[in-house]
Amino acid sequence: MSEEKKVTLSKRDINRVIARWYITTEMSLNFERMQSIAYVYSLLPALKKLYTNKEDLIEALQRHLELFNTNATAGGLILGTTIAMEEEKANNLESIPGESIVAVKTGLMGPVAAFGDSFSAGTITTLFILASCSLAQTGSMAGFWLLLLGTMYTLGELIVFTKLTYSKGRTAIKDILSSKLMTDIIEGANILGMSMMGALTASMVNLSVALTASFDEATLSIQDKIDGIMPGILSIGVLFIYYYLISKKHVSVAKLVLFTILIALVCAFIGLF
Repeated sequence: MSEEKKVTLSKRDINRVIARWYITTEMSLNFERMQSIAYVYSLLPALKKLYTNKEDLIEALQRHLELFNTNATAGGLILGTTIAMEEEKANNLESIPGESIVAVKTGLMGPVAAFGDSFSAGTITTLFILASCSLAQTGSMAGFWLLLLGTMYTLGELIVFTKLTYSKGRTAIKDILSSKLMTDIIEGANILGMSMMGALTASMVNLSVALTASFDEATLSIQDKIDGIMPGILSIGVLFIYYYLISKKHVSVAKLVLFTILIALVCAFIGLF
């Protein structure tokens, strides 16, 4: 009896999984199982190739329908690991229990989400968006191209993480997240993000006092005096107030937006700003 041929996923199979995940991550988001439907849809081409037996395929699909939620692009770390484990199991059904695949995937959701939300979404993507908006305000097409570059970065991150963990196995995630280089990159990105936030606050948050004081024939601008003390102090002051309300008082962003609109209307009506 000839030895059964080993099933191996091709580059095209992996790319199809990545493309499906990138496009559908948030489409089926729900409060019951979060991203699980998108995750199963993404894995479907690979699972169909790995499990030719219908019962085995159904079992694989069902285990990935459990609650799943993580950062979309950094989630490639989990995606690649899952594919590698499923491929190993498909070639030897007794090698890995299905519960172990679910346990690894579930256990990685939190750490990967923390890394992705703080570094990928919270810092890098935010910087691209802020810089694009700043350029777009001036009417420059560079804002569009920079935003497109940011999109390509997120896609590139997903591709690299997925293929790296697929080829290196489960230990790759631990090595990536615990490496000193990654720690330095995250710290540097956070510093850069804070610097950009300060610079963009001064350039994009325009707040000036319209009040003036008249002495005989001379007119004194209150705003000029404030700028003489520290230019942009009102804008940065508003930023710190909002930061305090959000981080310390846990005021929702929606309430702050409505409050800002109301205050702006009142101040504009009385001629304060």
